[in-house]
Amino acid sequence: MSAYFTLRQRAMTRRFWGYAFPSILAMLVSGAYYLVDGIFVGHYVGAAGLAGINLVYPVIMVLIGLAAMIAMGAATAISFQQGAKNTRLARQALVNAFWLVLLLGILAPLLLHHWRTDILLALGIEQGSEIWQQAGDYLYWIGGGTLLLASNLAVPYLLRNDGRPALAMILVSSGAILNIVLNYLMVGLWGLGLTGTAQATLISEGVVSLLGLGYFFTPYAKLRLSLRHLVPHLPAMPRLLFTGLPSLIAQFNLGLLLLLHNSQLMVHGSVKDLAGFTVAGYTEAVFIVILQGLAFGIQPLVSQAAGARRHRDLKFLMEMGLKITLIYGLAVWLLIQLLPQPLAMLYTGSQDPELMAAAVRSLTLNLGAIPLEGIIMFGIVLLQSMARTKQALLISTAKTLLLLPLIVLLPLWWGRDGVLLAQPATVLLLTLPLCWLLWREWRRLKLACAPLSQRRSQPISARQGVLARRAG
Repeated sequence: MSAYFTLRQRAMTRRFWGYAFPSILAMLVSGAYYLVDGIFVGHYVGAAGLAGINLVYPVIMVLIGLAAMIAMGAATAISFQQGAKNTRLARQALVNAFWLVLLLGILAPLLLHHWRTDILLALGIEQGSEIWQQAGDYLYWIGGGTLLLASNLAVPYLLRNDGRPALAMILVSSGAILNIVLNYLMVGLWGLGLTGTAQATLISEGVVSLLGLGYFFTPYAKLRLSLRHLVPHLPAMPRLLFTGLPSLIAQFNLGLLLLLHNSQLMVHGSVKDLAGFTVAGYTEAVFIVILQGLAFGIQPLVSQAAGARRHRDLKFLMEMGLKITLIYGLAVWLLIQLLPQPLAMLYTGSQDPELMAAAVRSLTLNLGAIPLEGIIMFGIVLLQSMARTKQALLISTAKTLLLLPLIVLLPLWWGRDGVLLAQPATVLLLTLPLCWLLWREWRRLKLACAPLSQRRSQPISARQGVLARRAG
């Protein structure tokens, strides 16, 4: 490797961590919103509270998915246009994201208010029970605050793509600290249950949203906005949403996964098994948000490199990100398998041995393939950031199609344990096609980086693939 490319790689490494590290910290602290909710609910409300929040969470995941679709679509478009030196279109993508978030924040609460009882019944919750009351309260408040939920999720994406990863980290961290304080007051001291948990989350998200979105109207923003810029461009919105669609599908998969697990555990297990599965869900969420911090952190670099056709930088980002994802996933897997009881006690305490046993079983079985699950999550975001939307959609959709038969068939053979094994079985089956897609992208990037003499020696089909990528 020449001295120029060595220096270039060192510079890319610094930029990689300059974007990834603040994003990982921000996402980790952001994950504390839900981790803190779980800890306070588990200790102050009990199994009914954990079960209630878990039963209703698939609906919340759909809201998160819709917000993520807008945020990721806008983030990719912004960085892609910045890489192509087109500031006007980058700013327009930001404005369109604002309008789409506002539309989601208006429509979702109206629909949820109208269909709330039907949704709770469809989730299989017994009307009039304690779980019904807890789940209904949580859905009422979180659904009503969809605008704050969506804005809070969009802020880190948009700030990172404006070159402010550190500011995104500071805002999200401040919101998480505020959430801890409010949870302690509302749930721990005042005993407001899931209503207090939801209100604490919304207040924290509102503060972050106000400060984060307000930043774009200050002189410090690269894509500074004024009132004359706030005109939506409707023809560009479908493309923005399509680019972000894999994020919606990914969240829909998680919501469907949770919904199917909940319904099957109610058939093949008990309320304690359902609460134990909630513990595994919270643990998985912490794992996933750190990887999302890595993937979404380097997304501006990936999208800019793709927009500017810097194939060597793109190949480097792809390799480094996948290596870190695999190493981190293996470390978390070892932690879960070696220390499941201390992890479970974080949520359940030691007063209920049956709940503890259910949580340990869920942690060790349901999260048995967590390193490969991390590769799949990172791979989908990577393809999406490279504007390979169709490939990302293919993997996201395949996950749903594989999960559906497994979550129905495996419990028929192994009962409760079959429910918990459906997710790792799906991940194992999906890993091979995803790795093939990533390997194909890596081969094309490697060929594009090779000297002209080496490229001429490659098979015609391989060179045509590179030319097709350049043209697209």
